Amino acid sequence: MIRFIILNILFISVTWAEHNASAEDGWADAYHRFFTHKLHTFSYHLDEKLSSYHYLFETNATRIDHQNDTTESKDEPPINDWFSAFFKDEIFDEVYTKSYALWKTTLKYDYKANKLKPFTSFRASLTLPKTRNRVNLFIENEDEEEKRRRGDYRDMTEGSIGLRYTLPVKNSIHSFASVGIHSYDNPYLLTHFWLPYDIGRWRNRVSQSFKYSNEYHFEEETNFYFDRFTDEDAMFRIHLGRNSKQEIDGMRYYSTLSYNKTTNFNKGYQIGVSTWGQTQPENEITKYSLYGVYKQNIYRKWLYYEIEPRVEWEKQYDFEANYVIFVSLEIFFGF
Repeated sequence: MIRFIILNILFISVTWAEHNASAEDGWADAYHRFFTHKLHTFSYHLDEKLSSYHYLFETNATRIDHQNDTTESKDEPPINDWFSAFFKDEIFDEVYTKSYALWKTTLKYDYKANKLKPFTSFRASLTLPKTRNRVNLFIENEDEEEKRRRGDYRDMTEGSIGLRYTLPVKNSIHSFASVGIHSYDNPYLLTHFWLPYDIGRWRNRVSQSFKYSNEYHFEEETNFYFDRFTDEDAMFRIHLGRNSKQEIDGMRYYSTLSYNKTTNFNKGYQIGVSTWGQTQPENEITKYSLYGVYKQNIYRKWLYYEIEPRVEWEKQYDFEANYVIFVSLEIFFGF
């Protein structure tokens, strides 16, 4: 609670400063530039150190590019990747390749529990260009409540720190391998593969993860995304997912149908319906959810607020309707 109060004082102060700032940058912008600069300075020095290991990261073509001070040309990201970058969804780290830090604080009201609960989450990734963007130092600190918000579906994203090594693309298959720790006694290894592909007017993606940790031993997860665009700023997404753990019988599965739209470059919304289920001890649906998300930045490109009302029908409440609302503020350090 103390941490949450401190964070909210920070957010309120920043918001007040933005509201009262003149056309020139205020102190909030100065602090934001300062922390963003520190983030990239640390990334630069770590990059210099790791790039000295030529046998790991560099090729002849790489050295020629550095000598000529040139960089690879990259295509513009697909529009559905832009949506993921805006909403910071579960595939954000697949589509956003620059250094960043994301700090989010949330208030949750649960009607059935009759409780107002605060929680925070933080994640960061430092890319290292001289290693051909193959190495990332990442940090994730996810509250238990944030995991519940996703229906305890994607447990592989629990709080951790480690290194991620991106492998070369082969046959259009992207992949990376990670080594990290969730706690001092719970190290893990993870590999992740994904394949983007088009079928007619559908832009799709399939991904597969394998993980071994000291606590849960072997885990694996599969996700399918089917994206259909109605125009350049709106799309329908069908997301189907499943996962399993060595220590838990059966598997869990998840599905969602959502409509995503941006009304401006800095604001957008989602409307969706989701289901969660399991195969053991019984093959059954355990939760339904109808939700909406509205997200917009506040005066600057790096400060956002987000409102997410949900109606949930859970087995633990005998599938009686429960009303939940999340109100969040988000600070994004990056470019």
